[in-house]
Amino acid sequence: MSTPFIYPKNWKTGNSKLLSINWRIQYYFYPPNKGKRKLVVVKGMNTIKNLTERRKYTEKLLHDEIDNNLRGYNAIEKKYTHVIHQEDDLNPYLDFILAYRIAINKMRCTHAHRKNLLWCVNTLEKNVVNLGLQSVTIGQLKRKQLKRLFESLDVTNYTYNKFLGFLSRIYNELLEYECCEINIVRDISKRKVIKKQREILSPDEHKAVMEYLHKNYYEFWRYARIFLFSGARSTELFRVRVNDVDIDNQEYKTIILKGSDPHEVTKVIIEEVVPLWRELLKGAKPNDYLFSRGLKSGKESINSYQITKRWLRLVKTSDKIKDSNGEVLNITADFYALKHSFLDSLPEETAMLIAS
Repeated sequence: MSTPFIYPKNWKTGNSKLLSINWRIQYYFYPPNKGKRKLVVVKGMNTIKNLTERRKYTEKLLHDEIDNNLRGYNAIEKKYTHVIHQEDDLNPYLDFILAYRIAINKMRCTHAHRKNLLWCVNTLEKNVVNLGLQSVTIGQLKRKQLKRLFESLDVTNYTYNKFLGFLSRIYNELLEYECCEINIVRDISKRKVIKKQREILSPDEHKAVMEYLHKNYYEFWRYARIFLFSGARSTELFRVRVNDVDIDNQEYKTIILKGSDPHEVTKVIIEEVVPLWRELLKGAKPNDYLFSRGLKSGKESINSYQITKRWLRLVKTSDKIKDSNGEVLNITADFYALKHSFLDSLPEETAMLIAS
């Protein structure tokens, strides 16, 4: 960053007339990739109408801006950027946010879970300087300081509780490296969350959606049909390779990564969808993923969020799905509602079998 400039120039010495002027701190930020510099302007002091207090707050804003830059804040991307390496050492004397990041990098977890952990830490980091915690090490950090940091977050109660869970998982790693004596997250209370009833599709809506997909988007319909009878999550189906499938014995293997005990399981292929499995296997190579691009078998794995995106694009925002009377249906339920409405329509024993 360039040396920050404060307007007006006489902000430290002028009289009360200065209060009628809009103050600002400005500097140029130079990106690390040598791209185009950006003029950064900070004006948060102008709501204060007492001259002494405005000067104090301006000084604080100035120090905060410098501290944030030193901590790796990129004013163009509006996020902190850190280069973390697997071999980086964990010790009690590290800045606590940096310790969180190194711990995340060392943890054995899925890519999706690692992204959630980083989301939590990135959100917490935004208020570190504001609360004066920028020089606190992981060994020094107290529960009350962390509690204050959590209380400063502008998030829903549900997200607040999720963040507590994510950070507790990070502390389990930090404890093993003797960065701290206890997991200080465990005694921070969760907030109350009203559990909403899951929206499901009515039998008529379910039928209309499946008929529409079968006619217009066959591969998505085929995936939905296999998904409904699989008793698996999308993340698990997307890990299945051709050589994991024993079609003659009507079973397939997949890895369950949810929870702290990853394990391989064998699941049944229900008779109703055997022909659809055979379609996917036809012409596929042993190491191909069963569901790749276009929801066909192929070499590349895809992320399960592709299903959510397709459902939004093809179903929730569609005005072409109609009921038996020709009326347009406004589908607001998510993709997993398809599974719940399907299971609700089956005899109890069959539903329990498919839901594992």
